[in-house]
Amino acid sequence: MKIDSSLVKKLRTAENWSQEQLSEACGLSLRTIQRLENGGNASIESVRALAAAFGIDPNELMLGETEAAPTPLAAVKTGLREFANFSGTTTRYEYGWFLLFFVVVTAVATILHEKAYQITAVILLLPFLAAGSRRLNDAGHSPWWQFFWLVPFGQIVVLILLAQPGRGQSNPPVTKSLDAA
Repeated sequence: MKIDSSLVKKLRTAENWSQEQLSEACGLSLRTIQRLENGGNASIESVRALAAAFGIDPNELMLGETEAAPTPLAAVKTGLREFANFSGTTTRYEYGWFLLFFVVVTAVATILHEKAYQITAVILLLPFLAAGSRRLNDAGHSPWWQFFWLVPFGQIVVLILLAQPGRGQSNPPVTKSLDAA
């Protein structure tokens, strides 16, 4: 289960404990504490042990459903809602679903009628560029790389840059229990 790793770090530093001291206080291994503070995945027993060491309710350490990964529909809605936000960040997951939405909608509009395609392309152009800018910001690149969409075979360069992990992301962790408790 997912826990709030920033809260664990905050509580640990508020107690002036090192990771080793926290591991001794809660009975978990040092490696487990490091993993919890970096990744935020924990077993029920680990959450209970941490909560007991800090003297808080275990539910306070767990992330709620609102902070879980969005659904594909929510990712598309966010992409459309944030049509004018060029400075934030977007995860690979959210951008991937928005890109798929963009391609499918423009393809259907092309099949229907040329005017439908033109109208759809004009309406979705700004949200598409905004989502791409946020994705490139998250990957640590300049949004100006999107100009390569206009260059023959430049789309390959843009897609490679968009597919890179974000600053706060890594590849999905392998679900293996590392708890020694």
